[in-house]
Amino acid sequence: MSAKTLCIVAGDPSGDRHGALLVTEVKSRHPDWQVWGVGGDLMAQAGVDLWQHARDWAVMGFAEVLKSLPQFQRRMSALTEAIKTRRPDALILIDYPGFNLKLAPRAHKLGIPVMYYIVPQIWAWGKGRIKIFRKSVGRTVVVFPFEKKFFEEHGVAVDWVGHPFVDTVKPSADRATLRQRFGLGGDQDKLIALMPGVRTQDYDSHLPVFTGAVKQIAETVPYVRAAIGVDRSVSAETRPMGSGPVPVLVTPEVYDLLAAADVVITKTGTTTVECAIIGTPMVTAFKTGGLNYAIAKSLVDVPFIAMPNLIANRRIVPELVQSSVTPAALAREAIALLTQPVVAEQ
Repeated sequence: MSAKTLCIVAGDPSGDRHGALLVTEVKSRHPDWQVWGVGGDLMAQAGVDLWQHARDWAVMGFAEVLKSLPQFQRRMSALTEAIKTRRPDALILIDYPGFNLKLAPRAHKLGIPVMYYIVPQIWAWGKGRIKIFRKSVGRTVVVFPFEKKFFEEHGVAVDWVGHPFVDTVKPSADRATLRQRFGLGGDQDKLIALMPGVRTQDYDSHLPVFTGAVKQIAETVPYVRAAIGVDRSVSAETRPMGSGPVPVLVTPEVYDLLAAADVVITKTGTTTVECAIIGTPMVTAFKTGGLNYAIAKSLVDVPFIAMPNLIANRRIVPELVQSSVTPAALAREAIALLTQPVVAEQ
């Protein structure tokens, strides 16, 4: 087979991870294939020639997207022109719907085959966008079984390949060793992992409430410690928790933290899947600006927001949304997991 050239576009840290795993596998089979596009440090390390680094591309929320619209339009025009000039053998899109769902028709019009991997959650919102997949995406590849069912019901040819995290989400040591590394003694020490998200706006929205919950938990549960898990791509920008009675760490060793923790308080999203794979009880939360929430609420049509609950199609982990995300509510759910083994096991 002659050497191929692929263009791949992943605009946020989560997509960067998935893109790096995919490119690593492609390169192991076809070392001579060339891959270029938009991604982060992990994709660059995997061998992607970055047309642009995605560090400034991650924007979440309708209001934020509107503010960034002129910049995104310039990027769209420039990347479309680059695809037209360089003529890759295929375009691989990873999540990042606000941009990639607009790029797909442009590439298709240029005669470039398009594959969408890690599809956006249009099954929860924006179902009208399914026509983009029918018309412009030649190969739709999903990681959850219910996604396969959704796309098939809407007339899209789809492949389910399983979730890559099943193979990659692994702590570096056993739980006892990890707890020692985090400075924990016996079972009386309780470690709460705080996972506020990878974007600065997620961090700002969730961490103050999470840390407030920890302080309330410490009033009921003795020997509590907390640690903030941060993605390596944003660790340099992370502001640690303010001073208080609870010892706290900041660590980029996220999987080790999740495995060592007794409970995780996390923003809904990718981390909930990682927690589920590792098996640590969690309390999930989602909080955003008022305008973003009002728009999202009018669009979203799913019974749950936390991915473990969506996968199971029933509530198996607590989920708190918007005004329900308070220190008291988070503390109440976490205390139940810390003090009632049956609840944690379920």
